[in-house]
Amino acid sequence: MNRVKFSVFADLHYREGNWNQAAERLEEILARASRQKVDFIMHCGDFCHNVKIARPLIERYNNYAIPTFHTMGNHDFEETDTVEAVTEAYKMEGKSYYYFDRNGFRLISIDTNFHHAPDGSVVHYASSDVWTKCHQKELLIPEEELEFLRDAIRTAPGRCIVFSHCSIVRPNGVANRQEVLALLRQEPGKVLLWINGHHHRNNLQIVENIAFFDLNSTTSEWINTPHHAYPPELMAKFALSDHELLFEKPVHAIVTVSEDGEIQIDGMRGGMYLGITRAMTGNPEFDCAGLPCDASVLSAHFKLLR
Repeated sequence: MNRVKFSVFADLHYREGNWNQAAERLEEILARASRQKVDFIMHCGDFCHNVKIARPLIERYNNYAIPTFHTMGNHDFEETDTVEAVTEAYKMEGKSYYYFDRNGFRLISIDTNFHHAPDGSVVHYASSDVWTKCHQKELLIPEEELEFLRDAIRTAPGRCIVFSHCSIVRPNGVANRQEVLALLRQEPGKVLLWINGHHHRNNLQIVENIAFFDLNSTTSEWINTPHHAYPPELMAKFALSDHELLFEKPVHAIVTVSEDGEIQIDGMRGGMYLGITRAMTGNPEFDCAGLPCDASVLSAHFKLLR
């Protein structure tokens, strides 16, 4: 029976001005992947905020002994004007969405960073100003990419796993989610699992016999109201961290999927750095989906029946 095993993480958020120990977190992710003998590692978006500054970290990931792959996140092109600048840095062969096959499975990486311009045309957020890139609204998957996704699923040698940055099923996920779900219904049973990052939340739900895994950030929770809770000497060097609630561990998952629909997610339990939580900082405790900030990635073991 075909089986694929992989490491998956999201929202590392390496950038200057943050004390989030991104390099150390990445090393722990890579080391666990090696110990677990995974087939590949997938990053589900927001690896960094500037691909030029982050080049050494990107190269460390790109050139690791285990095959590594990227999914496009909004912050990945924050300091660029083109999609190509990021696809080049991430060695995505000029494509912001693509697929590859492993062990009889098709693994599909989707770019959710498109929106409607004022004139009604569909454009990528890469060409927007920095503020707009960081505060995206009405994200969508354009028709051309939907056709790519439809064809990738239809022609797959076996069952499929899809990766994206933005969720397909959350209330603040992609705006054309109903189109995406309708597309998935055309090939019932082909897609087993869809994993996304972006929302810094920890959730798993089954929708129309597909497991949708909302993967938490491996690093932190961003808050609008600064917390002023970390040591002053730290804040003097890393002012942006006043808007971050750091996780003590680089939470991420090892996922094993079998062609018969069995899925095992081995997550990680963590904690908040210095015990500082959203509830202690004057920020809302729950997001728009009613989910709390949780410094962990869930574990689960279940089987989807045809």
